[in-house]
Amino acid sequence: MTVMTFLGEKQIYLKEKVFSKTAYLQNGTPMRTVLLTSNSLRHKYISQCLASGTDLQLIITEEKSATIENTEELNETDARFIKNHFKSRSASEEKFFGNMGFPEDILQIKLQYKEVNTELTLELLKENDPDIIVLFGTSIIKDFILKAFPNKVINLHLGLSPYYKGSATNLFPLLYGQPQCLGATIHLAEKKVDSGKILHQLRPNLSKDDNLHDAGNKVIKRAGTQLPEILKLYFRGKIIPIKQKTSGKIYRNSDLTTDKLRNIYDNIEKGEFSKYLMDKEQIDKKYPIISNLKR
Repeated sequence: MTVMTFLGEKQIYLKEKVFSKTAYLQNGTPMRTVLLTSNSLRHKYISQCLASGTDLQLIITEEKSATIENTEELNETDARFIKNHFKSRSASEEKFFGNMGFPEDILQIKLQYKEVNTELTLELLKENDPDIIVLFGTSIIKDFILKAFPNKVINLHLGLSPYYKGSATNLFPLLYGQPQCLGATIHLAEKKVDSGKILHQLRPNLSKDDNLHDAGNKVIKRAGTQLPEILKLYFRGKIIPIKQKTSGKIYRNSDLTTDKLRNIYDNIEKGEFSKYLMDKEQIDKKYPIISNLKR
């Protein structure tokens, strides 16, 4: 069942018992989850991972800002470069995630950009009463929602905190010659961006021939396989979240200029991954991460 919901609507008609708190747990876990995300293939992939590994009750999707791919203010050369960048990203996502959709049997609420931080969202979350709320790819969730669900809101951050926080945090490490900082961080969400206590972190299994987008999608692919297991361990009290020791730096999409993006491509072309992989073990030791899985 899919419901299209925008701000200003006062009522949602739910003729099916999609919010039933006594739903039979066919996958054998009592952990009820809700996902707040966006609508690209990567987001659909994570939704499928949660649906297969947890009792996913609700998906709330928020459109991305149209400005991310806007090239109107760029010259012809830069505009072509940016368009090719996003075209390559889409092709890589299709290679990794296929023609994937959201789970058809789970309620989906669709919101426009910046509509996620509303009383409507809060009402839906309270009505659903999840054990865990997962964030992946939405606008920064505001404090009034976080406070309503203490220690229940968990963010899947594409980047290794505290080294890289904010946006494009699996791109900036490649600008600064730090492929060891590619990865994902699963952490408790709090008011400060990507600063909450950490449950688990992971790095991708890179190869020297990976391109920019394949490296990023390897992170997402691995994160999707590990996320449900980490959530279960946390829910059962088997993981104690660890406070981040340093503040790190927060990056924004606006910081990633066209020239910087070109430099990232150039660095990879010049063998950035090959150099890293030759001494990976020693390089990784200088940037420790928190792992709660043996594999």
